[in-house]
Amino acid sequence: MSALTTERNTVAIAAGGMQFTRCLEVASGSVVYAGAMVAVNSGGKAVPATSSGAYTVVGRAENTASGGQTVKTRSGVFVYENAATSSASVTDINKKAYVADDQTVTMGSGASAVVAGIVRDVTSGGVVIEVGNTQL
Repeated sequence: MSALTTERNTVAIAAGGMQFTRCLEVASGSVVYAGAMVAVNSGGKAVPATSSGAYTVVGRAENTASGGQTVKTRSGVFVYENAATSSASVTDINKKAYVADDQTVTMGSGASAVVAGIVRDVTSGGVVIEVGNTQL
């Protein structure tokens, strides 16, 4: 896949766990689309999750926002796309997945890879990822 250029209907899975919402300012020059995986950069600003950098994924965007605006994020369990290469399979359940882009996860990790979350299931509809888990 590639990074979002429009809003995405990212399915939430009721997992019975704790969910947190946060309102974060979006970094200058960035656009975060509703449904995207959202990360926080080293300056504490929200950015679309990317495959490398000093980022921490905090959740799914609940609205679309651009630089200086506020995006509401929610931690929880969501279905994201499975990467074409280094894709997740059922043998990866309970392992860390990594960000390929703001709507895609991969099992490939590198020195600067960004953790997307924990794989909870892999289905034909995508990878079920627990995002925003403080235990990562």
